[in-house]
Amino acid sequence: MEKEKRPTRKNWDLMIGIALVLFGSLRLYNRLQTQAEWNFRAILTLTFILYGGFLIYRHFQSTKKD
Repeated sequence: MEKEKRPTRKNWDLMIGIALVLFGSLRLYNRLQTQAEWNFRAILTLTFILYGGFLIYRHFQSTKKD
């Protein structure tokens, strides 16, 4: 039962990772165009982008092992 759910979780992690990177990058770009300083919200957005990149990296690392 656990192994049946595992591939769909990997696919969801990939889609979530791509969405976090794309939407986070767009949001960070728009924020830095209007405000030049790095504040708490910009750093928080950057952490979401990094987490999305980690999910994408982990997806491709686990598919190479399988």
